[in-house]
Amino acid sequence: MPAELNVKERDNSRHSITRNLRKSGKIPAVVYGKSVGNRGIVVDEGEMIRTFREVGRNGVITLQIDGQAFPAMVQDIQTDSLKGNILHLDFLEVDMKAKTDAVVPLHTVGEAVGQKEGGVVQHNVNEVTVSALPADIPTAIEIDISELKIGDVLKVKDIKHSGNYEIVDDGEEVMISITPPNKEPEVEETEAEAPSDAGDSAHQGEEE
Repeated sequence: MPAELNVKERDNSRHSITRNLRKSGKIPAVVYGKSVGNRGIVVDEGEMIRTFREVGRNGVITLQIDGQAFPAMVQDIQTDSLKGNILHLDFLEVDMKAKTDAVVPLHTVGEAVGQKEGGVVQHNVNEVTVSALPADIPTAIEIDISELKIGDVLKVKDIKHSGNYEIVDDGEEVMISITPPNKEPEVEETEAEAPSDAGDSAHQGEEE
């Protein structure tokens, strides 16, 4: 069931107004869609954080605006790079009976066999795009890496799930790979010796 979020409509989007909103714990936002149109709204930051904890980043949220209810999903989040707080939100009204695309994070579980042998887990892809009805979009997809050995790779097509969604990314894209133990110190030692050898050759040439 979608979470409910009470928001207020705002008419003025001047920078001075938005700054004052943020100082008072409010987030300026917009919501757009077929029936809601394009509206500027104000969201309480504390309520928004609690809603994210309840339904996740891709959850459906019923926006209550002046007695009207609009199912929506967060389309974009702008955050302060230093403080981490939310600066602005974009909501997209959704049709609960129509499929939509959403970006879903990947979470790894387990410890790879290759990792226990000294291998390094390389994360090449941290999220995938899925297509599903809004209510069926997962908050995250878990990837079990416990059986991966050194040299193994896990591709998008290898994701196993029982959810009512389709992963639309390229199935051949590598998500996880287990690389051999890092041997950089040996490489650095070889490179350090190279100038010495070159210097000896040059010195011998001068003596000749």
